[in-house]
Amino acid sequence: MIPTLLRKAHDISRILVVRVLLIAFLAVLSIVLTKVFSIFIPDGISYKVGAESVDHILSIIANSMLTVTTFSLTVMAATHRSVASLWTPRAHQILLQDTTTHTVLATFVGAYLYALIAIVLRETEVFQGEELLVLFGMTLLVALLVVAAIVRWISHLEMFGSLIETASRIEEQTHTAWQMRRQWPALGGHELGSVPENARPVTAERSGYFQQIYQDRLQKAAEEADARIWVTRHVGAFIHRGEEIARTDGGDTGLDDRIRAHLSIGTLRNYAQDPGFGLLNLSEIGSRALSPGVNDPGTGIDAIRRIARVILGDPDGPETGEVSHDRLYLPRFDATRAMERALAPLGRDGAGFVEVQAAFAESLAAIERHGPFDLQLTARRLREAARNRAEEHLTEPEMRRISGD
Repeated sequence: MIPTLLRKAHDISRILVVRVLLIAFLAVLSIVLTKVFSIFIPDGISYKVGAESVDHILSIIANSMLTVTTFSLTVMAATHRSVASLWTPRAHQILLQDTTTHTVLATFVGAYLYALIAIVLRETEVFQGEELLVLFGMTLLVALLVVAAIVRWISHLEMFGSLIETASRIEEQTHTAWQMRRQWPALGGHELGSVPENARPVTAERSGYFQQIYQDRLQKAAEEADARIWVTRHVGAFIHRGEEIARTDGGDTGLDDRIRAHLSIGTLRNYAQDPGFGLLNLSEIGSRALSPGVNDPGTGIDAIRRIARVILGDPDGPETGEVSHDRLYLPRFDATRAMERALAPLGRDGAGFVEVQAAFAESLAAIERHGPFDLQLTARRLREAARNRAEEHLTEPEMRRISGD
């Protein structure tokens, strides 16, 4: 499990404006370094690079980057709207964390800012003599970075926003979260059991989805207050303002505030500690494809296969019994509930498609044979329920095809 500081830094790094500001800072820094490095250039060689050459390249970069940035932003916005309308609105979060798009856009903005500042400084004759040679070299380096970013952007656009790429990103995020929660069902704390009646309730001060638990910060707060903390709600649950989210047997209102600060509540669910959210996204993609207006059983089958891959991708070793946060009592991850919520709608919506029912039965049979022991009974129950529902829509030969006869 990753410490809170690194998790927050990782989340911040995936915000577009943060990456743009970072590259913009590097652009300004490169201008400063150009001025500094010029003192190492021997006298008498500045004639090799004319001021007109530098000015011309800077002008090209400034003009082209403004156009390319505007075009790229238009493509990004259009892709986000398309994914939300075609697959599932929840997939929009995956695109918001697309680091390739962020880096490319930040590079374009940084190159534009570099060229703009350099042009202004050239007009005010801040760069002269040997400094022009260093500015020329730095400008060529920026141009090469821009070319590399354009090539990377073109390659990325081939799949950007497509069903395959979007579903693969969701599956990857879900697989990571699923493995983590299967290894640490209670996130390194004790499993939540009975809560002492004299424990003081801590209520939410805002409404939203329970996104993450910052266990190490909660543990530290509990140690400093010589208290224990019982988190009473599951990650992914929707919490209304005033509802209980935790209980504690020590400290004061200051501890209550720290507990609220380290139990993240936001307007959207989060993939990090909530694999059920990722499975639900894959299920929504499949259900939309199986709707009468779309009628795309192939996508429904793909969603079923992806969900099965996540479930069958359990860690090789057993779940760890190590309790690294001994003052915390956290709800255990309910894998059965997450699996049922994801697969039951696909079994219902695909009842009239023989190929979907065949894939559904095959995947659930694989989970029965090779999946986690605690999920095998649920897989059998889901398969039997889907078969009973399919009998109302399919013919006898189609039912034999589902059974493999």
